[in-house]
Amino acid sequence: MTEEQHPHSSSSQEPVLDGELDVRSLSGLTIGLLVIIVIAVIAVWFLGLGIRDRLAAEDPPPPALPEARMEHRPPAPNLQIDPRQQLLDLRADEERVLTTYGWVDETNGLTHIPIDRAMDLLVDQGLPVIATAPEPSEEASTGI
Repeated sequence: MTEEQHPHSSSSQEPVLDGELDVRSLSGLTIGLLVIIVIAVIAVWFLGLGIRDRLAAEDPPPPALPEARMEHRPPAPNLQIDPRQQLLDLRADEERVLTTYGWVDETNGLTHIPIDRAMDLLVDQGLPVIATAPEPSEEASTGI
């Protein structure tokens, strides 16, 4: 039996690679890209450290004395003593006006009713019709 040798095979039985690929160039390119990536990561890390240090230097440390850390109120007159409670009171008052019956001006007979009832009355009765001026006749518009 005769062994036929393939034209691309070598006698040392090494794997045959495509002749167009240059393994040495591809290896150099891969190593070069890895080195660039590592250098970029290290540069960004040092840049982050520098930014962190600069921001820490701009932000002063908290005061050591407890009195200095206390909340300071502006001098009198304080227009809002407790803003949170005043907002809750305002909303409760608005809710009361929107959900109850009451007088707005008793001398003139002006009242308020709950908003739900007002919407029901509007649906039942419709919007009020506003009287408009009569349209001019054709003779008046032609100037005769």
